[in-house]
Amino acid sequence: MNKIRITSSFHHLQDIGIVQMYFIQGMPFTFEELPKFMSELDEVKLDADTAREYTLDDLYTASDYLVLEGCHPILFDLSDWIENYEEVPD
Repeated sequence: MNKIRITSSFHHLQDIGIVQMYFIQGMPFTFEELPKFMSELDEVKLDADTAREYTLDDLYTASDYLVLEGCHPILFDLSDWIENYEEVPD
């Protein structure tokens, strides 16, 4: 059985700024705000500038779907299904 992987990347989150967004199967489920110094790093800005911009509505819609399906990694124990479960933020 192939396990699912949690991924993360830098994105602009409308009204918040550059954040580290976390994904399960390509679907965003949460984010972490970055310290100012980190969001000002050239490579972080470049990654965010070339990635999709998200809104809080986008995140709410994706998270709502994951909750309804019982697949939200923060709310449900998916450690048997996720290869890198340690990457799920607290």
